[in-house]
Parts: sequence; C-alpha cells; structure tokens
Amino acid sequence: MTLTQTATFARRGILSFIILSVIGIISYTGYRIWHTNYLASLPPVEEKPDTKFGILPQPELPQSKTPPGKLNYSLDTATGSLPEFGKLVKVYFMPKASTTFLAAEKGKSLAEKFRLNPEPQPVTPTRHRFQTDNRILTVELDSGNFVYQSDAIPSGQTLDDENRLTSDFKNFLSQLGVLENELSSDRVKYNLLRYDGSGFIPSPGRNEAQAVSAHLWPKDIDKIPIAFSDINKSLVRAEIIDSARKLENYRSINFTFWPVDTSTFATYPLKSPDIAFEEIKSGMGSLIIAPTSSDVSITSVYLAYFEAETYTPYLQPVYIFEGPNFTTYVPAIKDEFLSK
Repeated sequence: MTLTQTATFARRGILSFIILSVIGIISYTGYRIWHTNYLASLPPVEEKPDTKFGILPQPELPQSKTPPGKLNYSLDTATGSLPEFGKLVKVYFMPKASTTFLAAEKGKSLAEKFRLNPEPQPVTPTRHRFQTDNRILTVELDSGNFVYQSDAIPSGQTLDDENRLTSDFKNFLSQLGVLENELSSDRVKYNLLRYDGSGFIPSPGRNEAQAVSAHLWPKDIDKIPIAFSDINKSLVRAEIIDSARKLENYRSINFTFWPVDTSTFATYPLKSPDIAFEEIKSGMGSLIIAPTSSDVSITSVYLAYFEAETYTPYLQPVYIFEGPNFTTYVPAIKDEFLSK
C-alpha cells in the first residue's frame, strides 16, 4: 500500500469518525429531550403518609368558650379564600421525663439560685415547694418545670425598653440553667401593667407602665409556629417590674417547657382547610376567643403546632382561624387517625 492510499484511508476514517460522532451526539441529545419531556408528562408521585405512631390521641385543646348564640361566618382573608397547606404534615415525638434520684437535688439547686431555703416542703412525691418569707418556688421534679411567686412591688424606676427586657429575661433564665435552645427565638410578647395599690392591672400606655407580662415563645418547627391554650400566653412567661436583670424584680415566673424530639417523627394526612371550616360552622373545634357579636369575620387561617400545659406524647398540628375578637382551634390531622 502506497503512502497516498494510506493517507486516503486515514482521511476517510477520520471523516467517518466525525460523522458518527455527530450522529451520536444528535441522537443522545434527542433522547435526553424526549426523556425529559416524558418524565414531565408523567403524573407526580404522591407521597404516602407513614403514620408510624398509629392512631394519635386527640389534642388536649382547651374547653371551648361560650359563643353569643349561633355564629354567622364570613371568609375575609386577603385572597378571599382558604389557603393551601399540602396533604401531609409531620407529627413529632415528645419524650416524657421521669423522676430520678438526682431530681430532688436539682430542685434544691434551683431553689438556691432563687436564694430560697433549699429544704423542700413536699406537696406530692413529684412536686416540691421551697419558701422564704413571701417568696415561693414550686418545682415539678420529673419535668423540671416550675412556678415562682413573690410580692414584689414597683420601686419607682423607669421600665426598661423591650429589647433590654428580652435580653435580660433570657439571661436570667440562662443563669437559672433552664434556657433551652428552642427558647432562644425573638418572639416575645409584652403586656404593659401598672400597680394600683393592690395588684397589677393593664396599663393604658407605656408612660404609666411599671411592669410587664413577658411571654417567650419557642422557635418555629418546619416554619410552623407553636400555639398554646391561650393564643396570647406562652407557657414560659413572667411578670417583671422595672427591669429583668434582678431577681427582686420578678413578681412571678411560670416555666413550662416540653422538649420535642425533632429527629423522631411520623407523617400524617392533613384535613383540608375546607373541612375544618365546615366543622367550625357546625360548632366543632375549640373557641379560644369568643366574639362579642354573632357575626364573625375570619381574616387569617394558618397551621400551628399545639402544646398543652400538661405533657402529651406527640406534637400535633391544629388549624387556627382568627378574626377581630375571634380565635378558634381545629385539629388538623384527618379524623380517622385520631382516637375517638
């Protein structure tokens, strides 16, 4: 074979390779386009709930307030309709603490931080009271939750601003050793109070205020807020005079914290908002704030996780319907997955 023939064969081979390569690229690209369009045309795969916790107990919603007769509802949300929340929601496990040999010592340690007599006065086997003069601390030994009460009265000092009150309130709880990471949110609600000589009453304005009722909320879970039996009260709250820096300025502290195991959860089907609304119309749900008239305007509907004041094993969602002077809770899990 001559050099000319070899060169001819080489050129033909290279040309054939290029042609085959172009055909291959075009074919592969066409297949990818077809496959992408094919997948897009398929109906979405519907995720199924695993319901790993089985039938759930009913949420321990508070007893419904008494409405002023039969209520007439109008849906006045920003869109004029009910929002969509998807079909599934997570339900989280809440581990139950138990009394240990160290629980009594922890109660004494907490009493010492409040500068109280560390000798307990047993109320029940799992509840101890510590008292010095008119200051009383009651501790639940199994959970570590507590209530502190004193007869502190205003000293005449100016009430701190809310940012300072929030920072000092959290620092105070941290010094007590009870500020959990879940309580480090910035969602704090304040109600202004003034002293009328016998007790604290709502203050008409900040200039007249001598104290606040401070309510600290836990962080949202899955971007869903936490709600309690009273829509305006947290389970971690305090009455604070003047400033939150000193123990002497705390008239009361109610500390109830239920830990949530966010790594242990199950998925459950959500009741549709339309069904929840129909249940409200038929008198179901828990009326938290009763309207003053029979005509109710619903301006907001959202999903929240509900925590009761007493321990429950699961953190479950509720629908919250709100409007002027009106709030109602409705369990959000489909009824067939809730105990009767």
